[in-house]
Amino acid sequence: MQSNESDLSSVSNFVVVIPAAGVGKRFGGDIAKQYLEIDGRMILDITLDIFLSSAYFEKVVLVVSPDDEQFKHLKAIDSNKLILIDGGEQRQHSVNNALRYLYDNGLPDITPVLVHDAVRPCLSGSDLEKLIQSFHKNKKACFLAEPVSDSMKKLNLENKVVENISRDNLVRAQTPQMSQFLELKNALSKVTKSGIEVTDEVSALVDCDIEVQAVFSEHPNLKITHPRDLELAKNILTNQSRS
Repeated sequence: MQSNESDLSSVSNFVVVIPAAGVGKRFGGDIAKQYLEIDGRMILDITLDIFLSSAYFEKVVLVVSPDDEQFKHLKAIDSNKLILIDGGEQRQHSVNNALRYLYDNGLPDITPVLVHDAVRPCLSGSDLEKLIQSFHKNKKACFLAEPVSDSMKKLNLENKVVENISRDNLVRAQTPQMSQFLELKNALSKVTKSGIEVTDEVSALVDCDIEVQAVFSEHPNLKITHPRDLELAKNILTNQSRS
């Protein structure tokens, strides 16, 4: 389902990669969670619209499973901003596939590229703007983050506490995560070739000794992981529309 190759060398604005090849094992059910609906809209459509409707973003790269048939029902499927790419076994492989496609089609090395979770439909426009301005100001890779407020415990395999962990300077890493294109491509390619498993792009950048700046989100940026999160997301989106 990979999109036809096109010349991306003239791209002068932002590009976002949205990995959506997962099946949502923790969520359960017969349908991948990104295709579930909130008030009649697919979660993935809500997420895509954040970027497709923004003047900042010139291209949106959607990475889906080669076996996926649901993506054809997305309302955004006909957007001329959208590029479809086959996903890989894990998130990092899916993102790596997208970055390789962008590289092969001439995306300029310094293009700002963001990666955003398909099931984070509640990203606020102001937090996205805050992240973009941080990148412009500091010229460094950056990501949205939330300070940890709960007490942190490390458990053993029997779920018994084996260590108290200080929450000082700890954050929850959210998305989008943002970097210059070639910087991110090289970092993710390096860790993947080395057999290192990473769960997000910041991990790959840090493993390659690239400085990354945390930008604190000011609004709920929920990642839908469990069934109970659907109602939470619905409430957040309702409050966003009201404001």
